[in-house]
Amino acid sequence: MVRSLNYSSIRKRVYDIMEPVSRGTEGSYLFGLFITIAILANLLAMILLSVSQLQEISLPFYNALWSITGITLMIFIYEYIIRIWASAADPIYRKPLLGRLKWAMTPYALIDLIVILPFILLLLFGINLTGLVVLRIFRLFKLLRYSESINLIIRVIKSEKDTLITTYLVLGIALFIAGTLMYEIEKMAQPEAFASIPAAMWWGVITLTTVGYGDVVPITPLGKMLGTIIALIGIGIFALPAGILASGFTEAMKRETRTGVEDETYLCPHCKEEIMKNELWRK
Repeated sequence: MVRSLNYSSIRKRVYDIMEPVSRGTEGSYLFGLFITIAILANLLAMILLSVSQLQEISLPFYNALWSITGITLMIFIYEYIIRIWASAADPIYRKPLLGRLKWAMTPYALIDLIVILPFILLLLFGINLTGLVVLRIFRLFKLLRYSESINLIIRVIKSEKDTLITTYLVLGIALFIAGTLMYEIEKMAQPEAFASIPAAMWWGVITLTTVGYGDVVPITPLGKMLGTIIALIGIGIFALPAGILASGFTEAMKRETRTGVEDETYLCPHCKEEIMKNELWRK
């Protein structure tokens, strides 16, 4: 009984250290710092290894970068294994098999798995997926767990998602109308540039976003007039999401700076739901 209690307490301690829910403790802070350094070192090595001339310039440095990549990936593998073991400390994942499978399906756990999956497949089965850039980009997403600033952005976007969806829906409608009208106006004068409504919508995207590549431009007087109107509308439409997010950040910062136990909020590391401190006992 004592051994079982000690085993459970050790697992609970490991879980608390590894999960950002207790980021205020020294152990959690040091672990987060260690993993963050490993992630940044891995990303830096990945970037430098993409420079093909580096092998000719300095072979020892080139080999050192591969060593850093291998060491950090091994760290990620051990981290993932320990997280699976420690996840049972959370009542949500207490069941031996189903609980761990449930934990493995959480967003952060999936990111961790995708990061190490190519390395595991290469070691165990000889399947080389390490060259897939899409999978390597997921290493950057590991920082989400340890960056409070990035999590603040996620919380703001989540809280304002309905307003943002409405705004981008309006943008989509404006893009469709602009592309359709410009196609009808310019298709006779520029049959290659405005060959279809989707081709005209490409012009609409570039104009509404005020990027202005200049690869497709209207040449008829009516088309130029419509292009001017669409460009002005684009400025106003794209200012809306910025204002929504700015307002959301202001509200989030106010919540972050509140004092007092009753107003203090915590972020659930699994569902990303904000929980008031005085409501933690319910979870």
